[in-house]
Amino acid sequence: MTQQPSESSLTSSTAEQTNSLPEPGVSEITRRNILKGVAAGAGAVSLGALGGLALPPTVVAAVPPQAASAPLQAVSAPLQAASAPSGITFPGAGKLREYWFQADSFIHNIVPTGVDGMTGSTFMPDQTRFWAIGYRAFTPGWGKPLPGNDDIGPNTGIPGPIIRGEVGDTIRVHFRNNNTYYKTPHSILVHALHYTQENDGGWAWMHRDRPGTAIKFGESYTYEWKAIPRSVGTWPYHDHGPHFDPGRGAMVMEAGAELGLFGMLVVTDEHTAKVDKELTTVWNTFYQGDIPGLGQNFHCFDGLAYLGNTPTLRAKVGQRVRWRAVFLGNDFHTFHIHAHTWLTNGRYDDTIVVGPGSTLTLDYLEDAPGTWYYHCHVTMHVMGPGMGGMIGIYEVEP
Repeated sequence: MTQQPSESSLTSSTAEQTNSLPEPGVSEITRRNILKGVAAGAGAVSLGALGGLALPPTVVAAVPPQAASAPLQAVSAPLQAASAPSGITFPGAGKLREYWFQADSFIHNIVPTGVDGMTGSTFMPDQTRFWAIGYRAFTPGWGKPLPGNDDIGPNTGIPGPIIRGEVGDTIRVHFRNNNTYYKTPHSILVHALHYTQENDGGWAWMHRDRPGTAIKFGESYTYEWKAIPRSVGTWPYHDHGPHFDPGRGAMVMEAGAELGLFGMLVVTDEHTAKVDKELTTVWNTFYQGDIPGLGQNFHCFDGLAYLGNTPTLRAKVGQRVRWRAVFLGNDFHTFHIHAHTWLTNGRYDDTIVVGPGSTLTLDYLEDAPGTWYYHCHVTMHVMGPGMGGMIGIYEVEP
């Protein structure tokens, strides 16, 4: 869809930029970069195999309408039969939720304190900084960055703003490519929503002329998607534009997403239980072999690694808590929270195996005061040779 004028929308902050980091290069695609790991379905992965796997006025926040007295159920969504293409129902009463997104390039420090709070190990800035790209939400017409809030998140670029909708809503995103460093084409690919081909955002060389898949530097494009009943849940969105070389000498599959162009989508309906506290997290990895300026692989929450750097999440005893998590990259992980369990498909769990592109939505009644850890239980992803960082603090007030 070509860019259309509008009176409404949704993002960015200016970021420090230096010219000391290497410029991106051009080279041939390699099997190592395109296929770093073989991704089997998350539900079929064994733990033993894990170690070897490398709002502006018209934008309305989605508020789950169901009464708080409704029973809480854990929510790794139950399996459902696939919808037949001819049987899709489009609810009539929905809202237009409109956002103005921009892809910006900026210097990002993965370990801003320079210290791993678990081991006491230290890092120099030249080991943890690189040229990143992130989505940010703006006022209409890309007037100015929106301040962060509980609806869209911090809006600092990594991860991108949270997109929200209810079943029946139309979600329109005006996207502008302002990647002044790499100056490469980008797109937005969203999971689970219903859309036409020109709103797909997925680039491939053999279909390189499809609109919406390669928005050039300085250009803009408008995507429009529909939230339908099968869209309910937590989902990722990310760059799916042309592959490029960030500067290590080889093309990288979905390089824009690896450099920070990703975020979370939340869709609710009338059956979505009301909660008191929503906690969101996006797990991603920055790979040393792909990104110039990194001293190792960094396994991250919201683009940050190691205790004292990753986000500290908070709740209170008695609150009905909902976690929404998105998992990206080449690695399989295990989602774990100390001192907590939740009901999933009829049984209690405290550790869930997850894979690239998968998500979790889980609810529980908070009953455990204290300072806890949430982390990946693949120990090398917390602290390993040439990698690590995937651990954070979860504080629960009495």
